[in-house]
Amino acid sequence: MRVSKFKTCRQILENVWQTKKLTQKQQKILSKARKKTNKAGEFSQKLQAIKKLSIFYGNLPVKKVAKKTYTYLDKQKSLLLLMEKRLDILLVRMNFCSTIFTARQLISHKKICVNNQIILRPSFQVSSGDLISIQQNCKSTIKQNIRYNRIFKNKPSHLEVNYQTLMAVLLYEPQQIQFPYHIDLDVLN
Repeated sequence: MRVSKFKTCRQILENVWQTKKLTQKQQKILSKARKKTNKAGEFSQKLQAIKKLSIFYGNLPVKKVAKKTYTYLDKQKSLLLLMEKRLDILLVRMNFCSTIFTARQLISHKKICVNNQIILRPSFQVSSGDLISIQQNCKSTIKQNIRYNRIFKNKPSHLEVNYQTLMAVLLYEPQQIQFPYHIDLDVLN
């Protein structure tokens, strides 16, 4: 694992890149750091939870994660809805892109349409019932990526995806998301 990625792991005291394994030396460093900070304060726990969310959502700036306007009484549900309805996040959940960065690149290159209109903002909020499609000149590349990566793991139930036509519909607002590592969302309240 590169040093910069391990530095982030040391700040959070957990391996946030689940696809990469830590070396034995890195594991020892993390375990020593965990022992030193077993009694972390409330501010430290909140900061770690926000940083983990930021990493999970493609290094979204911490300010954007921390200062979202909450529309529901439950902050956790509101944050989940705001983040999971973003266009770049939905492209990854539909397995059209393997990372959030490739999804953002597709959007910036005018390859993604929502309701037959080209969208240029990765932070575009998709509503229930919106049709997400891919431009015709980009479909072959994405189909090859889907075949090559074989990333048909856990597709969320709130999406209806047709991999033949590369179109998808957001059926309803997401209710729950599985994080690959532990994030204590109760601290954010």
